[in-house]
Amino acid sequence: MTPYELKTPKEWDAILTGFYDQVGMTACLSDAAGSQPLCHGERFPLCAAVRNNPEATTFICSQTNTAMLAVVSKTLQPEIDLCEAGLIRLVVPIVRDGELVGQVFACGLAPRDEELDAFPIARQLGIPEEQVLELAKSTPLGSEEELRALVDRLFRQLNP
Repeated sequence: MTPYELKTPKEWDAILTGFYDQVGMTACLSDAAGSQPLCHGERFPLCAAVRNNPEATTFICSQTNTAMLAVVSKTLQPEIDLCEAGLIRLVVPIVRDGELVGQVFACGLAPRDEELDAFPIARQLGIPEEQVLELAKSTPLGSEEELRALVDRLFRQLNP
C-alpha cells in the first residue's frame, strides 16, 4: 500500500498546502521508501541553495532523510530533528495495519535556540561562510516546541 492509494491527488494537495501554511516550511509526501514525488511551498534561500546542489543534497538532505526514515520506520511516530545543515526537519509517518506506508515531511526553518554552523554548509556548497550566513538571514526561525502540536495534529489526521 502507498499513500496514493489512501487519498486522491486533490486530497493530498490540500493536506500538503494546509500543512505548509501551518509550519511555514516546504511540505512533501513520499512513499515508505522515501521517494518524494509531491512537494508544496517555497524553499528559503539557504535550503534552496542546498537543494540546487546535487553534491550538497546528497550529503545534507539524503543523510538526514535516511536517518529519520529509519527512526520513523521503527517507532511509527512523528520525529523532529535537525538536518546536516542545522535546519529543522520533521517527519509525520503514515501508518496502516502497523506498517509504514508513507510520510509527510517538511524542512527548512532555522532553530530558534541554536546558532547555525555555516562552515559545513559552506564546504558542501563550495561558497564562503559569509555567503551562507547571508542566505540564512531570510530563513525564518522555529522550534520543536512550536511545531510539536502541528505535527501531532497531522499525525492523528493521517492515522485515524
